[in-house]
Amino acid sequence: MRSRFTAYAYHDAAYLLATWDNAKKPQSIDFSKDKTVWTKLEIVNVKKGGKNDVKGLVEFKAFFNLDNEERVMHELSRFKKSGERWYYLDGLVKSIGQPKTESGQGKNATCPCGSGKKFKRCCGQN
Repeated sequence: MRSRFTAYAYHDAAYLLATWDNAKKPQSIDFSKDKTVWTKLEIVNVKKGGKNDVKGLVEFKAFFNLDNEERVMHELSRFKKSGERWYYLDGLVKSIGQPKTESGQGKNATCPCGSGKKFKRCCGQN
């Protein structure tokens, strides 16, 4: 999963296609108009996917910037092992949106400091 995130960050279509299951992979990947800047990967949960397993499930959050706005994609991805390599099967996107702040509030929520301002215009400016 981490290597595929890195491949997206570097627009490495060849690696992504090489690690995609043949039955599910697209013909090609075109990054020519992609303005997404991938910034961080957070693994939320992993089921199976160990040395002796043939399938695995990875839940993750991938943080990115698009048009100067921070976003996060929350996905559940399925993988299968063939030989000694893992291949991406498919994923279920649970959500795409603005990341939550440490307080659990979105950036447009009222700031918890009590100022009455939006979090992004107050304590969330940095």
